[in-house]
Amino acid sequence: MSILFRNELYVKDIEESLNFYENIIGLELYGRSKRGARFNYDCFSLLLTAEEVLGDKHYFNNKAKSEIKGNGFEMIIVVDELEEVYQRCLDNNYPIEVEVEKYPWEMRGFKVADPDGYFIRITSK
Repeated sequence: MSILFRNELYVKDIEESLNFYENIIGLELYGRSKRGARFNYDCFSLLLTAEEVLGDKHYFNNKAKSEIKGNGFEMIIVVDELEEVYQRCLDNNYPIEVEVEKYPWEMRGFKVADPDGYFIRITSK
């Protein structure tokens, strides 16, 4: 059985979000269109979609309306070079929410907010 995970984030500025995930976090861009982009790794895909595609009656603009995106959601991205990603976040003024720490399961990581406020945990392998 093959399993594939996909997360789709609706973003205010597709270019700013592309820059964050590709150039700051270091994900490899798989494909893109004017209002969307996709990053693939192994059995995981991250889709970025411009929020302008959502209609007024869409769940996110209606029942789940919030100033902070992704409330109750934390995405974890595992990277090869944790310190390099951390430094790129600092160099580009992305807000570090939790400094680098060691976890009980022998991994290290930090937490950052992306351009839309989605809560991202970056961890080592």
